[in-house]
Amino acid sequence: MFPLSRARLGLLLILVAAALFLTACVDTTPSWPGLAANAQLAYVAFQQQVHAVDLSNGKRVWDFPAKADGNMGAFYAVPAVGETIVIVAAEGPAGSHSGMLIGLDPAKTTATGEWRWCLVFDAKGVKRQQGQKWNCQLAPDAEDAGILGFFAAPTDGLDNRLVSGIAIVGDTAYFGMTSGRVYAVDIATGAVTAHYAEITQAVWATPLVSDDTVYVTSLDHFVYALNRANLTLKWKQDLGASSAGTPVLAEGTLYIGSFNNKLHALDAATGDEKWVFDTNNWVWGGPVVQDGVLYFTDLSGTVFALDAQTRAQKWAVTPGGVIRASPTVTSDTLYVSDGDGKLYALNLSDGSVRWSQPQTAAGKPGQLLAAPLVVNDLVLVTPYQGDNLLVAYTTTGEFKWPFAPSK
Repeated sequence: MFPLSRARLGLLLILVAAALFLTACVDTTPSWPGLAANAQLAYVAFQQQVHAVDLSNGKRVWDFPAKADGNMGAFYAVPAVGETIVIVAAEGPAGSHSGMLIGLDPAKTTATGEWRWCLVFDAKGVKRQQGQKWNCQLAPDAEDAGILGFFAAPTDGLDNRLVSGIAIVGDTAYFGMTSGRVYAVDIATGAVTAHYAEITQAVWATPLVSDDTVYVTSLDHFVYALNRANLTLKWKQDLGASSAGTPVLAEGTLYIGSFNNKLHALDAATGDEKWVFDTNNWVWGGPVVQDGVLYFTDLSGTVFALDAQTRAQKWAVTPGGVIRASPTVTSDTLYVSDGDGKLYALNLSDGSVRWSQPQTAAGKPGQLLAAPLVVNDLVLVTPYQGDNLLVAYTTTGEFKWPFAPSK
């Protein structure tokens, strides 16, 4: 293992403790900002609002809700951005474990995101919207609230928060819950079209949807392959440890990182293990494949490049501090961010640093725990516990603009 500074080690211990606490059913979930974008707007989910930010100038376009609302609770899940819909997820009031999914209409947004529909997952969610104008639907597996509502719905005892990302494919959104349940939802109406209820611990990662299969990782040590049409089980495979990253699929092989210091290659059709690569620490973020090369990171701060078929290591570098998130790869550059608040652009050929940005031009740097996002000619990062919630750089490393909700 590479040596860690005291600061890096401290962050590593915090991250490790957070995952262990959740696995032990303590009320802890990932709480850094969720970031998504289209060609015009960035969407940042954090605390009790989702912010739409103009990519051309870093200015606020709208907030949802217009004012923080404790009945909705915190937003941390990565928003899903479709052509006609933006889907966001709220955790519900603190301690309620009763989240909600909300479909926003991006064409009708002015000062605030205007919603089309919302979905709740337990009787507590239904009760919470009384006197509101939300008109939420109740997920069908929670319909049995008892005669005249005297008895709790079966899902009331579950942790129905949603902190994983949401994948939109075609006319359907796919997501997992902290309860372990996985849902497919019609993006036009918010109606549940299928669900899977056999995962025993939290789903933290955005599902991977490919052809007729939905791949889901979980803290229960298993990766699941579900039929896309109805979310019935095709196969599941024990990874030997929790997994919190989205898998990647290439040439019939599924690549997944896990919390036992390993990167797994599985046969995508059967789940059979092809090979395992040992890392220096937990692989939290999902890997990326491009041109036959597999790129991924671990919590020691190492960035790896492997031959995707043979697992032969092409290079491995440690540019800075602890790396939690996935790398972001373009045609010739790999972008990665670390817990010390630095953004790095690495050459794909050998991992050498092309440029780095410490955020000093943007104010006090925060920890960078989410993957950088490349849109147009911008690289976007979301500092956690810094002066800004969103910072943009050019792909050549020049500071462009900051966004802070309070400004």
